[in-house]
Amino acid sequence: MAKTPQDQEILQVFNYCRLNCAKNERWPSYYKRRYLEFCSYLQLFPKKKFENVLELGCGIGYQSAFLSKISTRVMATDLEDEDIVAHAPGMQKAKDLLDQLDVRNVDLKSCSAENLPFEDHSFDMVYSSHVLEHIPDRTKALNEIYRVLKVGGIHFCVVPTTMEKIYAFFNYYTYLVGRIFVHLTQKVVSVFKSNSKISSPSDHVKPVNSKISMLKYFPFPPPHGESKHYLYELMNWTPRKWSADILSKTQFVLLSQSTTQLNPLLSLLGGVLPNWGTKFHEVTRKAELVIGKWPVFRSLGVNTVMIFEKKDSGS
Repeated sequence: MAKTPQDQEILQVFNYCRLNCAKNERWPSYYKRRYLEFCSYLQLFPKKKFENVLELGCGIGYQSAFLSKISTRVMATDLEDEDIVAHAPGMQKAKDLLDQLDVRNVDLKSCSAENLPFEDHSFDMVYSSHVLEHIPDRTKALNEIYRVLKVGGIHFCVVPTTMEKIYAFFNYYTYLVGRIFVHLTQKVVSVFKSNSKISSPSDHVKPVNSKISMLKYFPFPPPHGESKHYLYELMNWTPRKWSADILSKTQFVLLSQSTTQLNPLLSLLGGVLPNWGTKFHEVTRKAELVIGKWPVFRSLGVNTVMIFEKKDSGS
């Protein structure tokens, strides 16, 4: 099946970043995984071209570049400075990447989703991918999203699920074992070097800090979003609870809900062999997209993709 010009442009963004922007990749296979995700989202968007799109949590601007290929204008927003807790890399990174890609129809604006500096009824789509879980006052943010959408506009929202938290438990212990192994290895090397006849400060390997901050939450992984504890996310991030929570806070109408990532290898290999996990997902992605629309499989994915529509003309 031949790719559309739109598909080709999005593929070009991926190929350019993969070949020329490796140093900006947030984690191994980031570019490819986010590209495959967006390819799935393309099949779920209710239309193929949008006028004004608001992106929440633009990160390094990678998905902003994708959105620029299906929109007349994109307003990409995030926090101004780097914030590790909120998973925000800082807006300068987005500016640099978009300049490098020569993307001209994306504007950048530093702001919080809880206080959007835009007029009522300004956008026909608000796009948020893995953002809502990081917002402290979700009710306020959702009402802001509703306010700035035009009547008939959609909120395309992707969030992690309970299944993601189950896989995170496995990845957490894989990470800890690897971290402890590296620490012990460096200790042995340091002792060996110090006992050798010829030694200098440069010979010594600086050991990894033995105080592993992640143990603060032991035996559970740290929370990923704004929640206080892993167990809260495990219990409350079901697809049903996500959609019910959003609908209870706004006047949105839920058009559809599905998952685009069902293959367990994507997550199980994520912390060990992320490139291989992404390759397996690439092979099964289209099947996952189809099966993920079935209610019986919806809760088995690591994400839930919700499309809401604004029906009411009130702000």
